[in-house]
Amino acid sequence: MRVKFFDRIVTLWRKYPRIADGLIILPLMGLMLLSSAGAMTSSTFPILVYGWPEWALYVVIGSILVLHMAPWIIRRTNPVLSAALVVVGSLIHLFLGPQLMPSMIMVVVTVQNLAHLAPRWASIAGFVTALVGAGLYAVEVTMLPHFFPSNAYQADEIIEPTGAFYAIPISIPVIALVVLFWAIGNIQRTRRVRMETLQTRTEQLRIEAQQERELAAADERNRIARELHDIVAHSLQVMISQADGGRYAAKADPDVAPRTLETISDTGRQALGQMRRLLGVLRDTDGADTTPQPGLGNIEELIATVRLSGLEVVFHQTGEPSRAIADGAELVLYRIIQEALTNVARHAGEQASATVTLHWRNTGVSVTIEDDGVGSTEDDNAGQGLVGMRERTALYDGTFSAGPKAGGGFRVHAHLPYENG
Repeated sequence: MRVKFFDRIVTLWRKYPRIADGLIILPLMGLMLLSSAGAMTSSTFPILVYGWPEWALYVVIGSILVLHMAPWIIRRTNPVLSAALVVVGSLIHLFLGPQLMPSMIMVVVTVQNLAHLAPRWASIAGFVTALVGAGLYAVEVTMLPHFFPSNAYQADEIIEPTGAFYAIPISIPVIALVVLFWAIGNIQRTRRVRMETLQTRTEQLRIEAQQERELAAADERNRIARELHDIVAHSLQVMISQADGGRYAAKADPDVAPRTLETISDTGRQALGQMRRLLGVLRDTDGADTTPQPGLGNIEELIATVRLSGLEVVFHQTGEPSRAIADGAELVLYRIIQEALTNVARHAGEQASATVTLHWRNTGVSVTIEDDGVGSTEDDNAGQGLVGMRERTALYDGTFSAGPKAGGGFRVHAHLPYENG
C-alpha cells in the first residue's frame, strides 16, 4: 500500500508540474515574507539615505522575494520565462535591495534549471548572465558606500567602500556556486536526454516489432491464400469435370454414375481434409491435424486424380537427386504441378493433353509442364495462379517462367536449387 501511495504521488507530480512546484515554493515564499521582511529593512540598505517610507521598503523587499521565488512554479513548463523574471528580481535587488537576502539562492538554482530543461542557448545565456551578476554584486559590495541606520528609517553611519581589490575574493565563491549549479544542471540534462533517447528507441522498437508482426501476418495470409487457391481450384476442377462427364456417360452406361459420384466424393473429402488442416493450424496449433504436406511422392497420385477429369497427362522423371532440396521445396513443386494442370484442364480445351517432366540436375531439380491446348492462362496473372507459382519459387531462390509455346499450347517451368552445404 505504501509503495502504491508513493507511486501515485510521483505520477501526480509529473502530471501537474506547476501545482507540484507551487506546493513547495509558495509556502516557503510566504514564510520568508512574514519572517524576513522586517529584519531586512533594518540591515544595510542603501535606499534608506533617501528617507523612503516604511511601506516602500516592504514593497521593494516583497517584490524581490516574489520575483526570485514565484517563477519557480513555471520553471518546468517555461524555464526561459522563469529565468527572465528571476533576472528582473536580481536587478532590483542589486540596485535597491539589501546586500543579503535568503532568496538569492534562487539565482543559482535557476541557472541549474536552465541547464537542465531549457534550450542550449538559454542555458549558456543564463550561465553568462549569472557570472556577470556575480561580478556586479562584488563591485556593488566593494565600490559603493553603505549606510547603517540607528533606527529603521535614519542613515546615521556611512561605511566607505573597501575598493575593487576586495571584489575578487568576494566574487570567487559566488562564481564557484554558479559554475557548480550549472554543471549539476548539465549532468541532469545529459541524463534526461539519455532517458528520452532510450524511451524513443523503445517506442521505435515497439513500432518496428508491431510492423514485423503485421508483415509476418500478411505473408502468412498470402501463403494461406495460395494454399487455399491450389486446393480449391484443383479439387473443384476435378469435381466439375467428373460431374459433366458422368452426366453424359450415365445416359449410355448407368453403372458409370456411381463411380463418378464416388470420385467426386473422394476428391471433395480430400480437399475438405486439407482445408481443415490448413485452417486448424490458425485456430489451434496444438490441436491441429499434423498430416504431412504433399510432396514429390504424391505427384503420381495427383496426376491420377487429374486424369479422372478427362485430361490426358504423361509423367516423366529423369536423373537422380545428388543432394537434398530445402525443406518445403517438395510442397512448392507439388503445388506448381497441381496449379499448372488445373489451368490446363480449365483453359486448354477438351482435346488437350499435358506432359509433366521432373528432371534432377547437378544444380537442383526442375519441373516442366507443357500442354498442346488452345487456351491461355493469362487471367491467372491477376489472381493467385501464375503469381502464386512465381512467389513460391522465389522463396527458395529458384527461377520460374511461364508463357505460350511457339507451336501452340502453354509451358510452365520452375527450377529449385539444392540446399546450401
